[in-house]
Amino acid sequence: MEIEKKFLLSGLPEYFDRYEKLEMEQGYLITQGCTLRIRRANDCCFLTLKQKDPSKAVAGIIINEEVESEIPRASYEALKQLVKGGFISKTRTLIPYLNHTIEVDEFHGDLQGLIFAEIEYTDADDALHLPIPTWFSKDVSNDRRFRNTNLSEMDEEEIEAFLDEIGKIALVIEE
Repeated sequence: MEIEKKFLLSGLPEYFDRYEKLEMEQGYLITQGCTLRIRRANDCCFLTLKQKDPSKAVAGIIINEEVESEIPRASYEALKQLVKGGFISKTRTLIPYLNHTIEVDEFHGDLQGLIFAEIEYTDADDALHLPIPTWFSKDVSNDRRFRNTNLSEMDEEEIEAFLDEIGKIALVIEE
C-alpha cells in the first residue's frame, strides 16, 4: 500500500546536494482504471501496478494499492515501445525526515523547472499528524495535475501554462 502527500516547495533544505539521488525515467502503459508504469531508477528497472481502493480513501491523502517488481533492462527497453503519452525524466533526491523519507523530484525535458516533494506514510493517521518541514509550501495532493500520469500526457502548451501558474506560488528551478 502506498500512502502519500505531495507538496510544492518554498525552498530546498540545507545540504540538499549531499543527499542520495536517483536519475529516473518512467512511462505509462495503462492510465485508466489502474496505472501500469515502467520505471528506470539509475541502473534498476521496475514494473509497477497502482490502483485506488475507494474504501480506504481519506481526504487530502493519496492512497493506492501498489505492486512493484524489478524487471530486466531488456524487458524495460521492450516495454518502452508500448508507452502511451510521453516519458517523465527526473532526478529524485531522498531526504531522511523523522523516520520517513522525503522524495524531492526535479523534472527534466519539457517539465524542466518543475519541482515538488512527496512523503510516504505508514498509515492515514501518520499522514494527518506528521509535521511538515518549513521548506514545504502548498499541499497539492488533491491536484491531479501533479500526478505523473497526467504530467506525461500534457502537451507543450499545457505544460507551459502549468509551469507559469505554479511558478507564481512555488519554487521553480531556473536553469
